[in-house]
Amino acid sequence: MIGFLHPWALAGLAAAAIPILLHLLARREPPTVVFPAVRYLITTTQEHQRRLKLQNLLLLLVRTLLVVVLVLAAAGPTLPLGGVAGHAPSALVLILDNSPSSAAVVAGSRRLAQLLAAGRSVLGRATPDDALWLVTADGVPRRGDRQTLREQLDALAVSPRRLDLGSALALAGEVLAPEARPGEVVLLTDLQASALSPAQVSVPLVVGRFEEPPPPNVGIARLETGPQPWSSQGGRVALVLAGDSGAAVPLSARIGDRPARQALAQVGGTATLALPGVPSGWWTVAAELDPDELRLDDSRVGVVRVAPVARVAWDSGSRFIAAACEVLASSGRIARGGGEVTLGRLARGNSVVQPPDDPAGLGALNRALAARGVGWRYGNLSIDPVFTDSGPVIGRERVLRRYQLQSTGSGRTGVLATAAGTPWLVRSGEVLLLGSRLEPSWTELPVSAGFMPFVDVLLNRLARGEVTLAAGAPGDPVAIPDLVTLVRQGEREWRVEGGGIFRPAGLGAHYLVAGDDTVGAISANLDPRESRLSPAPDAQVRELWKDARIVSLKDAAGEVFSAGARGDLRGPLLWAALLLGLTELGLASALRRQQ
Repeated sequence: MIGFLHPWALAGLAAAAIPILLHLLARREPPTVVFPAVRYLITTTQEHQRRLKLQNLLLLLVRTLLVVVLVLAAAGPTLPLGGVAGHAPSALVLILDNSPSSAAVVAGSRRLAQLLAAGRSVLGRATPDDALWLVTADGVPRRGDRQTLREQLDALAVSPRRLDLGSALALAGEVLAPEARPGEVVLLTDLQASALSPAQVSVPLVVGRFEEPPPPNVGIARLETGPQPWSSQGGRVALVLAGDSGAAVPLSARIGDRPARQALAQVGGTATLALPGVPSGWWTVAAELDPDELRLDDSRVGVVRVAPVARVAWDSGSRFIAAACEVLASSGRIARGGGEVTLGRLARGNSVVQPPDDPAGLGALNRALAARGVGWRYGNLSIDPVFTDSGPVIGRERVLRRYQLQSTGSGRTGVLATAAGTPWLVRSGEVLLLGSRLEPSWTELPVSAGFMPFVDVLLNRLARGEVTLAAGAPGDPVAIPDLVTLVRQGEREWRVEGGGIFRPAGLGAHYLVAGDDTVGAISANLDPRESRLSPAPDAQVRELWKDARIVSLKDAAGEVFSAGARGDLRGPLLWAALLLGLTELGLASALRRQQ
């Protein structure tokens, strides 16, 4: 598309009407003399007039073109010159998709190698006057010159993080927004359909994609370890496969260094394996598939806590608590009596306390909590319906009535769950406080499908000082419970602040530490969408990203810097104006001689 450096100058095109007006105003009708004796002269005059009229029209055309050409030259027109080596100073963001799918092997080499080669070719066309950025799967824009970014490409490896392409394009637009230089985005990717999302792209966009189809692939999408803790007799894991292959594949799972158990499964199906018993403690469960062209999704890890089930005494006066505990006891998830955990009231040892049904008993309960050294108390009653905030302990459940839980110390350490952003389940020492009674008139939780798992977690883990087991992909935010101060993976450690956010940097089990105790874990695995390698069709890409130019990887370098590689048309237009001026001079002189 032709652009103009000075588009306001196009108003001068109105001057093109001047020669036409002058021509019309200067027209003279020569007198006609009808006389038989001069018929020869009349014929000669008519032929002369025809020649003059033709010359006048030609002169009019030349003068009009001369005015148009001069006005266009003053407007400074430019023309994009794709593939031309030179270009004006430009700003370019190179997005290179090194997400896990780039580790797929095609024709004996990883796809990342081809992406890197295309990226080097793109940077090779840059000049010292260009502003350059590199964006990879970690989502951090890095600015540098051509040599610096080439060195970063040379050191680039496959990332365990998923790259959302729409978000990456939006980030590139934010990077280029302050730039006065012409901007452009180059996206080099395998164009996974599962990675596409809408994006508003206001600068030229070049998408370099593979011409070869991806290999068929199967990966482990989920590893479910079931209710925690496991008993010393062992437990069961469920494995779900994802991908685009319909064949049954062998898989295996092991806990610690115990012998692996095998099974066959298909994409979309679930395989359940029974794992042997192990002593009490924290254990890693690892599942594997036979190797294929994408190795990164052929393994997955989970964490289980092995410990005796909690010995629970419960308040038989609370119908829903009693019914839940009876079911858990009959299924072996808790043991009756023993007083290790008391549910429903304040007692010695670990206690899960719910507010009294009669508000008159609230003062006595608060005094008893203070006498136990509990750092929380019950405040005012709220009857505004709200929802619990979905988290690792509880999902989104409706709460009809709740007491405000107020910290008696500084901060609000010990918050395990919130409702409408305020504490709803807290812990202080051996005591857990619920903001609502576990009854349908207070919350819909007792009549929901999540009630039994919630009570199981409450008794077997939270009341015993442990927090929930979380799962996520590398780079995803995971909420860290209060009191956690350290995240540990092997010999690596990260200091964290309880109640904050932690983003796993890599794959594997990350253990949550409070003081000297391990109180939970995060299982970091690949996003299951990375197992679906099928690319998006070009039509879908153009629908999501308007005006995107989709080319093969090897042709991407020839399409870049189109925003800055524009030819200036003022020179050719001025030469054309000179030729038209000389032509006009010659025609006007000839016309005057003939007149």
